Amino acid sequence: MARLIISSPDGKRGIFEIAKPLISIGRGVSNDLVLNDGSISRLHAVLKQVDGEILIADRGSTNGVLVNGKRITGDTQLNSGDTAHLGRFELRLEQIDDAKLVVQKAVIPSTVKDMLDAKPVKEAPGVDQDTHAKLARLERENYLLRMLYDAGKALSGKVSIDDIEQQVMSLAFRVEGVERGFLMFFDEKGEIARQTEVRYRTAPKNDQPQIILSKQIIQRMKDEQQPILIQDATADERFSGSESLRISGLRSAMCAPLASSGRLYALLYVDNLERASAFTQEELNVFSVVAAQAAAAIDNAMTHTQLSQQAVQRAALERFLSPAVVEMVAAHPDEVRLGGVAKEVSVMFTDIRGFTTISEKMAPAKVVEILNDYFTRVTDVIFGNDGTLDKYLGDGVMAVFGAPISRDNDARNAVRAAIEIQRLMVQLNLDAAERGWPELRIGIGVNTGTVVAGNIGSPSRLDYTVIGDTVNAAARLMALAKAGEVLISESTASKLDKKDFHLTALEPLLLRGKTQKIGVYSLGWQEKAAAKK
Repeated sequence: MARLIISSPDGKRGIFEIAKPLISIGRGVSNDLVLNDGSISRLHAVLKQVDGEILIADRGSTNGVLVNGKRITGDTQLNSGDTAHLGRFELRLEQIDDAKLVVQKAVIPSTVKDMLDAKPVKEAPGVDQDTHAKLARLERENYLLRMLYDAGKALSGKVSIDDIEQQVMSLAFRVEGVERGFLMFFDEKGEIARQTEVRYRTAPKNDQPQIILSKQIIQRMKDEQQPILIQDATADERFSGSESLRISGLRSAMCAPLASSGRLYALLYVDNLERASAFTQEELNVFSVVAAQAAAAIDNAMTHTQLSQQAVQRAALERFLSPAVVEMVAAHPDEVRLGGVAKEVSVMFTDIRGFTTISEKMAPAKVVEILNDYFTRVTDVIFGNDGTLDKYLGDGVMAVFGAPISRDNDARNAVRAAIEIQRLMVQLNLDAAERGWPELRIGIGVNTGTVVAGNIGSPSRLDYTVIGDTVNAAARLMALAKAGEVLISESTASKLDKKDFHLTALEPLLLRGKTQKIGVYSLGWQEKAAAKK
């Protein structure tokens, strides 16, 4: 068994098992081992297992690979204990003899019965009545404490309102005198939103009156947010004017608010139709604490839901926008104009040359594997240059630089992305045989101009995209580009600092659908000037 002991720049250490014949290492998210640091290239190096040996090879990284302090130029063997330095990371190879590993089965004890189960106190001979009363009181206090303890366990960590409802009602019915009960929920304005189905301890009789909660009780909950204990509704002066209480025929009741963070979420109501003084002050106290714990659980659940929704929205943005652009959109959403707006952008198209013919000779699963890896790596490059992924087109990609957020160097970013993608393909092709993949060659076209950017589609399905002649011209440049070539338009070249790029002017081209020829340049991405990062 071979593994890497990884030491990161911040002093942390980790272990990575070498379980595949080929391990890619780099900053890009598609690598098997991701080292997320600016000192690491997107595809920095690869590890190979060949005939029981571990080899490491640089893949065109900026900072190179050092093995035991010496920079390597080709496949280099790693022995147990050797160290490789990639940027600011140290990777030490450790070989373990599987035969020496001793695995012992853990002994898991059987579940211990809950020690807090209620056990009634039996009268013992020779014990006076006063002692029995004290024991009974201790038993009751112990039972209420158990209820509080169980409430904490039952409600903590709940993120579903339905689960909280079920747990609260189950806890409420552990109070001996409770015969029926329900929860009433309020909206943010304090209006009644809904009421749960009434729960009964025993099946109700046909002539049993329905619960008609007094408006006075509801209003007291809203105004005071304090628990209420009704010992005998027929004699309680607080509700002497309540016709609904008289009709309901109830004798004893408890009502507690579910309030947290200054908001009344619900009220918890239970009652007993037959017995006066069915509930004690101690039971009301516990009942109120359960309601408060339930309110806190609801507050947490709603916060969790809001955060989840925000995470989903953010994840949707991150599928198409670079992390930097996502941060800008989140911080300044007013800068993103919905609908169609005219913007100057740079559009890039990429396409794998001959992939249809190549894919006919491979199993569908292999085709999907190759495309997924290719798209992930290319998208990583696009995001790394502050671009927006517009869409995947078969085996091609359309990307936009300058929408939804414009930068001062959108054209430069688009050209940089094209360079990195071509250089990345060269490095990936070095390991094509080990991966069992064909070597891939791509053509790229980049054009700059004004587009209409916005949500395009129908009311039921909207996609953020760009449309216009600028997009069409970029697609046609890509179609004309040979395998391994990047063609950019005059409008894109005019935005670049020529000393940073090697551009070769081609004959002006008359693109399909155009009435005038446009200037076209071939980008020499192999040149050192174009290889800067």
